[in-house]
Amino acid sequence: MSKRTHDSGAAFQEIVRVLEESLRAGAHSVGLEYKDRDLMVFHNFGPVGLGASRIPHELKREVIEELVKRARLSRKSTGKMQVSLLGKDYDAMVEEYDSFAQSAFAITLKETTKRRKAEK
Repeated sequence: MSKRTHDSGAAFQEIVRVLEESLRAGAHSVGLEYKDRDLMVFHNFGPVGLGASRIPHELKREVIEELVKRARLSRKSTGKMQVSLLGKDYDAMVEEYDSFAQSAFAITLKETTKRRKAEK
């Protein structure tokens, strides 16, 4: 396995960890923003955001690259990616925005319902 593939896998696992943590906390959305040199995770409950954790320093660049790639944000500020969390499938709506001249992200999860062809 190449280092790049390993970094991508570790970064995606970190994204999954952050999103599952937010689901367990009952957050409406997740924010990723730089505070000083740290990439902070915020759980948003309506208009209130509470700092929850940090992305490890060695993964912060890879986490952002993976989020941009999976949500297809390279040429636009909003995108969507599918992710399985805690045994359920979700659409993660990702918005990139500027926060003090640095990229920040808001991620909102929506549980998907998969219909079987026989049920249609």
